[in-house]
Amino acid sequence: MENNFNRDWWLSFIEKNLSFSQTQVYKNVFTKDLVSTLNEGVREMLRSRINRLDINSGFRLYINDKELSDSEIRKVIKNNKLGETEDIEAYCSRVFGEKFGIITNYGEKHSEILAEHILRTVQPLFDIIGIPPWGLELTTFIGNYGWTPLGIHTDNRGENVLHYHLGPGNKKMYVWDEEVYEKEGKGVSNNKNVEPLLPHAKEFEFGTGDLYYMPWNKHHIGYSGEFSVGVTLWFNNPTRYDFSKLMIETIQNLFLKNDQSIIESQIDYVTNENTFLDFINTLNVDRETLNAPLEDFLKHTYNEYKKCLISNGGWQNIPLSHHKKIESTKEYFPNLETKRVRTNNLYKINTERNGDRLVIYVRGTRLSFKYFDELQEIIDMLNVGESIAVIDMINRFDRLPKDVVLYFLKVLINNKGAKIEEVELTEAVLC
Repeated sequence: MENNFNRDWWLSFIEKNLSFSQTQVYKNVFTKDLVSTLNEGVREMLRSRINRLDINSGFRLYINDKELSDSEIRKVIKNNKLGETEDIEAYCSRVFGEKFGIITNYGEKHSEILAEHILRTVQPLFDIIGIPPWGLELTTFIGNYGWTPLGIHTDNRGENVLHYHLGPGNKKMYVWDEEVYEKEGKGVSNNKNVEPLLPHAKEFEFGTGDLYYMPWNKHHIGYSGEFSVGVTLWFNNPTRYDFSKLMIETIQNLFLKNDQSIIESQIDYVTNENTFLDFINTLNVDRETLNAPLEDFLKHTYNEYKKCLISNGGWQNIPLSHHKKIESTKEYFPNLETKRVRTNNLYKINTERNGDRLVIYVRGTRLSFKYFDELQEIIDMLNVGESIAVIDMINRFDRLPKDVVLYFLKVLINNKGAKIEEVELTEAVLC
């Protein structure tokens, strides 16, 4: 299966595309088993999107060459849920008609299957070229929509793409070098007047089990005459400006409290510093860090971002949690103490001690708990990747109240850092 993607294969991949500079097709790269698994991942992603009506961001639907608005999409899918075992093509034909196209972003957020199995294929590549500064992202293309609805276009600067083609239909990509397209296509972006420009393009055709690579600076358009599914993996190497914007956003995401207190009007507005104090106190940053030079704070932000990205295996977007928030007074994951839990060895849970706090980086999320040696031991046990009985942890760490152990595990499970195995431990519970 994924073992086809070993270090030697990736070295030959780099050699063939001249160090990521040339478009290439790699034939029969992955097996039928992996095609089947990734198709199941696409179905998982679609069910998450459609059944939760999550179409506000990164979900585009085209029916008969027309792009539907969010409100139109809701009308179409509101009463048409995707069943647990329903085939993707059958569902789409039933709900969207004969000609349709779906483009979805953030696949790693909506499908653990896609995130895990795609990541396993590229891990050997990380050892050769490293992890992109902005991480990885998944986009899926589904349908028989003919020409890609976006028209002839280029992708964002620095974002090279790998296309895992799942079929069953083949797909064609037409690619123009920059100089050629500037001359023949006048450099027009999202150009839908395709046919006159085809004689100047290079054609690449690929089918089920093939891998297609294309660098970011190629003008291109795809053609899908028959129903097919493709999963695209984006290596996000941003510009310096875009990466700097990301660091500013990281300050907001990691350090800004959601304080909804009203700031009152001020006398002596110019010299009154109360609003500045309100601003500083809204930052969830210790005083030592705040008093350090600005460069130290920015370096701190940068390091926290990287720790979160690494804990998520390099994926740009964190997975959907089971619940919005875990509260100790409410019941989540019933009968957890009768279950077993394990982690995925692709995603190591990392920790740091900061004074009396234990900071945990799990699947792209930064969490903070009051420090106990036992909590660190629980993380160490889980990071081995073996199945562990929850009751054994409760008994082993008896200096911590049972409710504390269960709450800690529930938070990790909720953030997809650990997974429940549905195995009843009746004997252990009766002891």
